[in-house]
Amino acid sequence: MKSKSKTIGMIGGIAPPSTVDYYQRIIHRYQERTGLADYPPVIINSINMSKMLDLVSHELFDELIDYLLAEIASLEKAGAHIIFMASNTPHIVFGELKNRTRTPMVSIVDSAIKYAKTQGYYRLGLLGTLSTMESGFYQEGFSEANLEIITPMPDERKYINKVYLDELVKGRFYPETKRRLIDISNRMVSEGQVDALILGGTELPFILKADDFDDIPLMNTTKIHVESILDEALK
Repeated sequence: MKSKSKTIGMIGGIAPPSTVDYYQRIIHRYQERTGLADYPPVIINSINMSKMLDLVSHELFDELIDYLLAEIASLEKAGAHIIFMASNTPHIVFGELKNRTRTPMVSIVDSAIKYAKTQGYYRLGLLGTLSTMESGFYQEGFSEANLEIITPMPDERKYINKVYLDELVKGRFYPETKRRLIDISNRMVSEGQVDALILGGTELPFILKADDFDDIPLMNTTKIHVESILDEALK
């Protein structure tokens, strides 16, 4: 039987571990959802993570938009019918990218909002890179949906960002880092009264697991995003 899926275009390499996770999840869930044994068409454009993060950290958003638009155009020329970015951080400019791209794009933030609403979550803790936690694109999107985002304390945000960039995106997952992240998360739960914790960095699910916590659900944004991507691809 011929594949039912539109061609999926992925802006990947940001970072490599999550790109592999996305690819494997898309294949697995496609086969589960369709009942087919074949594979969906996926085009991966692995971009320069260091360049992207440098543009974000220096708030060079016009340059970031131009850079990502050029990479998106490469996917369009290759035949992608829908496009997504395999990372939370570049969603800081998602609205502008979507408005200037003719191919439908699937947002990780919109996917998380939709999922949170279906689960009845209203106050959500957010972990991720510093730009993801502080720039406001999660806060704005969730606020428009009458949901609230809670972030860690300033020193905790700096710690999370450091280990994220120095360890997680490089595929390094240390027990002491895991313990500290769990401690930060538990403090947010006890003091912030959050309904769920958003793993707003696509490398975080490699170090934080559902069974690490007794009383707080985790929102794996990669897993949630993949479902929305396939919703669009299988229309």
